[in-house]
Amino acid sequence: MATSNASTLGASGSASSSPGTSPLPEGPLSEGSKGPDVQRLQAVLIQLGYLSGKADGGFGPKTKQALTRFQRDWRLTQDGEYGPRTRAALLKALVPVKKPPVVSKPSQNQESRRSVAIDAIVLHHTGTNSERVDLATLRWVRGSNRVSAHYLVGPEGTVYQLVPDSMAAWHAGRSSLHGDTEPSVNARSIGIEITNDGTGRTSFTEAQYRALEQLVPFLARRYQVPKENILGHRDVAPGRKTDPADNFDWARVRRAVDAAV
Repeated sequence: MATSNASTLGASGSASSSPGTSPLPEGPLSEGSKGPDVQRLQAVLIQLGYLSGKADGGFGPKTKQALTRFQRDWRLTQDGEYGPRTRAALLKALVPVKKPPVVSKPSQNQESRRSVAIDAIVLHHTGTNSERVDLATLRWVRGSNRVSAHYLVGPEGTVYQLVPDSMAAWHAGRSSLHGDTEPSVNARSIGIEITNDGTGRTSFTEAQYRALEQLVPFLARRYQVPKENILGHRDVAPGRKTDPADNFDWARVRRAVDAAV
């Protein structure tokens, strides 16, 4: 990923700062196009790691292949052509999205994803207002009623990582994603618990929202999770679960995702 979105390309194809100027041409461009606009597009594809070599200004098969790979990763039409939707996605890809600092609190309550790709993010409230109690519950290893999540966001905005992203956490239970029960939601998702009693009367804190505004877009970008698959537990287990509570500000989190993905 790029480290800046405030660069433009000179005639040589190298990046130079020019505030207020987009690093990308308006287009459209396709195989056979030539000139400075192609060179600017190629330089961005090189910057993002999709194209190797020099920005030579010729839209040939290699540039088309690089653009097609980018479109695949961003779930766009894979036609290898540069138009408005691909341009918008490239501009988002240039904006760095960093994972917030995390505190490691490993939980043994995990299992293999069995090669299932991550394509969903599920948010929960914990049912308590105690970060200490929540950490203990999500790491409890006795008996059969063992639960976990990949992340816990405490009232002060501390983000704890309990289960590695590469493993399945036990957070969704009996659930489905848009009606699909296979693969299981646990196998295909990242689970995020938020310390809150879930009554609808206890506000989620500003610090929690700030942490989620970093964490959720990072995960969505990292795993290219479709926006429609960023859900609450109530959405994957309707009638059985109600979290996160009705007073959770989904719009705020979704705005942060929209800016990054």
